[in-house]
Order: sequence, then structure tokens, then C-alpha cells
Amino acid sequence: MQSILNDYEEHSTTQGALHNDQTQAHKLPEPLMFLLQTRTTAEAIFVVDPNYRIVYWDTKAESLTGLLSEETIGRACQEVLGGECEAQSTSSNEQHHSVMHLAHAEHPSQGGYEMRIPTRWGKKRWVGVSNLSVQTEEGTYFIHLLRDTQAEHETLEMARALIEGFSSGKDTYNRDTYNRDTYNRDTYNRDTPELTPRQLEVLGMLACGKSAREICTELYLSQATVRNHIRALLLALGAHSQLEALAKARQVGLLVGG
Repeated sequence: MQSILNDYEEHSTTQGALHNDQTQAHKLPEPLMFLLQTRTTAEAIFVVDPNYRIVYWDTKAESLTGLLSEETIGRACQEVLGGECEAQSTSSNEQHHSVMHLAHAEHPSQGGYEMRIPTRWGKKRWVGVSNLSVQTEEGTYFIHLLRDTQAEHETLEMARALIEGFSSGKDTYNRDTYNRDTYNRDTYNRDTPELTPRQLEVLGMLACGKSAREICTELYLSQATVRNHIRALLLALGAHSQLEALAKARQVGLLVGG
């Protein structure tokens, strides 16, 4: 019976994330709502309003960055995704504002650039960013599409090291250093994530076999809050279920014992 309840709670957490995307979309101006609900792209998406604040952050953006929508909605774009653009002297903040300036000058544009963004796991990740401006009665909104390009940049880094080695006449390629396995997504996400004290507390209770309802009761938290904590744990640990999250937490030393 307990297993059935745990399966139901995990399903509810996943369904809650999908419902969260739909709820966010319904709060946006109609043109944006239509675009987001009919989209077919596989990229992560977030939307910035005329005041440069994030008003939409989908589940794919959560998976890519480890940041929940609850942590990003209402915050300034540059505060959440401050980073550096590739082959540019300007920061991503300046890049964003320059594109917004074109939009306000009635020059809607769709452009793209590469940038490194911060993640919950303490490392920056390369992403390709495409922009689409949408004019509404409230002003210009910007749809940002994020595509994970971390693997591409790692491949280029290895290629550059090889070329430099051959050019200098020295064999600088070290298989232990540039082994492909050390750069793949699974290894990247297995690095010890940064969890809040409350998330660590919830993780410990899950490890003790507590259900989400029991955690609600013991910590005097609502079911929605506990589900959000569990969802944050799954994202931070790169897991698809609570059992997988517990296993990965033990692997990286967040939990001790079997």
C-alpha cells in the first residue's frame, strides 16, 4: 500500500510540473499564451516582460538550470541568468538589453547567441539562446528559447587541445583529462548539488521512508510546498523518481548509509 502511495505522489509531482506550465501561460497576454500553448519546439523556454522581469519559466528550463519557476518568476532576467556571451566583450545582460532596445524601437528581431548560464549545481552551462519579440498592448515581451550546447563546447575544447598539441609538435592530449565520459551530462549532474537546509531535511525524511503527507504533517508545510521541495530535489540530483534521487544522493555523499 505504501508503495502505491509513493507512486501516486511521484506522479502528482510530475503532473504538477506540467500543470504549472499551463497555469503560467494563462496569466500572459493572449498572443503569448497562444504561442506557448501551440509550440512544437523542444527547447527550454522563458519569457521576459517589458520591465525585463521573468513571467514564464517552463519545466524544460527547470531541468536545464535546476532552478524552479517559483524561484525565477518575478525576478529580473539579468539577476537569474547573469553570464557571459561567447566571443563578445559584453555581458549577457548587455546583450539582452541591446536586443530589447531594438524591439522598443519597433525593429522586432529574432536573433541568437551563445552564453554560459549559472545552474543550481554550481557550474555554468553553455546554451544557445534564440529570441523572439512579441508586441502587446502592455509593451514588448521577449520569448527566449534555450538549447543545451554544453556537449558541443566540450567537443570543441577537446579538438582545440588536440590541434594545439599537434601544432606545437608535442603530444599534449591526455586521455585521462579529456576522456569523453568525464564531460557527459550524467557526470555533470552527479556533482554534489547545492541544497537548501529545508531541502536537505526533506531528503533525509524521504530516506527514512516518510511519505509526502507525513512530511507535511511533521514540518507543518502544505502539500504543494512539499511537492515543490521534492521536485527541486529531483532536478538538483538529475533524477526521475524519488528512489533514483535517494540513490544519487548517496552516491554524492548527501546521505550516509543504505
